[in-house]
Amino acid sequence: MEISKDLKDVMKALRLSGIIPTLSDRISYAVSKKLSFEEFLEMILFDERERRQARLLNTKMKKAGVDQDLKDYSWDTTTQYDRQLVRKLFTLTFVENRSSVLAYGPTGTGKTMLAKHLAFSALKAGYAVTFARADKLFKHLKLSTLDGTFERTIRSYIRPDILIIDDFAVREMTREEAGHFYEIVLERHGKKSNIITSARFPEEWQELFPDPILGNSALDRLAHSSYQIKMEGPSIREQNRPK
Repeated sequence: MEISKDLKDVMKALRLSGIIPTLSDRISYAVSKKLSFEEFLEMILFDERERRQARLLNTKMKKAGVDQDLKDYSWDTTTQYDRQLVRKLFTLTFVENRSSVLAYGPTGTGKTMLAKHLAFSALKAGYAVTFARADKLFKHLKLSTLDGTFERTIRSYIRPDILIIDDFAVREMTREEAGHFYEIVLERHGKKSNIITSARFPEEWQELFPDPILGNSALDRLAHSSYQIKMEGPSIREQNRPK
């Protein structure tokens, strides 16, 4: 069925242009199934709602720094970890309880992918999420001290319901970086959730802080409010490398 230009113009004016590409097919379906006017209207409006929700989710994912082409989370890997605990994390009760997650283990065992899928689940549930690789987070904060935007920048990391710091503790931190990390942890403790991934075990993080007292204070807060996921096994990336 051909959709008239007038109808298209009205739908565009009402910001319902997303319905146009599938409207002919939906009309044909409604006729074949003998749907009532009410059932037809309900169907196309539900279609539009789903499109808008998908578009909003994609926007949130882009803003959060999370991949927009995530596939279903794969449980079938060679990585060894507490799958029962991770399934519990996907219920997002840790966010409701303002707890955190520490995922650690050798490179390539799926820590980042787990963090991204938890972020995706949280975004779908309506939570605000920010995903940042540790080195880029510290660089962002350092630059903000130079251009006068530090307070606004650090607030952008303190504000979200979930802050994901990926690839943490790769190297020793500078005093400035340690101070920024401490402030973020301190401000978020008991109020927001964090997800931190690292190739080092948490007990190794302490030695990367120039000030041991500052490090102990930050890490003690994290350790006593976090679920810890130890991920071990051969590199998934290595297994998926082209032969």
